[in-house]
Amino acid sequence: MVRAAVDSARQEDIPGMVNLMLRCCVNALLSAVDFLNKFTINFAAITGEAYCTSARMTYELLKRNLLSAVFVETVSSRLLAGIAFVLSAIYAIVVCAILKGVSNLGVDSYFVAVLAWVLLIVVLGFFIHVLDNVIDTVYICYAIDRDRDEVCKQEVHEVYVHLPISRSHRSPIVPGTPDV
Repeated sequence: MVRAAVDSARQEDIPGMVNLMLRCCVNALLSAVDFLNKFTINFAAITGEAYCTSARMTYELLKRNLLSAVFVETVSSRLLAGIAFVLSAIYAIVVCAILKGVSNLGVDSYFVAVLAWVLLIVVLGFFIHVLDNVIDTVYICYAIDRDRDEVCKQEVHEVYVHLPISRSHRSPIVPGTPDV
């Protein structure tokens, strides 16, 4: 409902600094809710708990294990998007070069290259969306494993153990244990 109200206010294009600041605040609040919602839906799907219970349990799980969900969310999304952009740009350049070399399309070869770039961005965007959901789900599974002191998939733990934990965490270094 809040998102619909913000969208309708945007469409009406009401001028004013107060309206602009209110929309910015609401959008920031909605992005924070969407961020928690993403992990909550994954947790609810894994555990079968109700949505509100899952939201509370997800927050507590990540807080209890001092995991930096922001790091996983930001780095994985930005890194995958950057890779998709670079790959599609390289692909568009190659398409343009091939078209220039084998055909006499002239300016139309640039149009075809741009279309190839857009098509590849869309296709890779879909795969990024799927991979992003997989990364978030595996991260929640890792947090559940860490909470229970279990290791279901050793390969996953070997990767996620290198991620930073919350900055507020000051763990004592115990001799003979690996530095995590």
